[in-house]
Amino acid sequence: MIKNTVIALLAVASVSAVALPAYAGTGVVPVFGTGDNDDQDWVADGIVSRLQAQGVNASSVENWGGLIRAYVTLEDGSEVMQFYTPGSLHQVSL
Repeated sequence: MIKNTVIALLAVASVSAVALPAYAGTGVVPVFGTGDNDDQDWVADGIVSRLQAQGVNASSVENWGGLIRAYVTLEDGSEVMQFYTPGSLHQVSL
């Protein structure tokens, strides 16, 4: 599990480092990179795994204006959206 998390983090860092020059000056932060859909899905799966390791019952995530929007199932079965900062995955209140 830790090995997969480390691999996911390295992949995010390398994709971000390559993609950053393309976004320079635009004000847009490429949360999931700029690769094809398979690459972005792979990064999203890694983020879901990291959130779940933190105790968040996330089912999916997506880019939302430079933040990560996670779809989270609560204990009562209801689903809510929660927002997190890229990288650190600290929850953000909007």
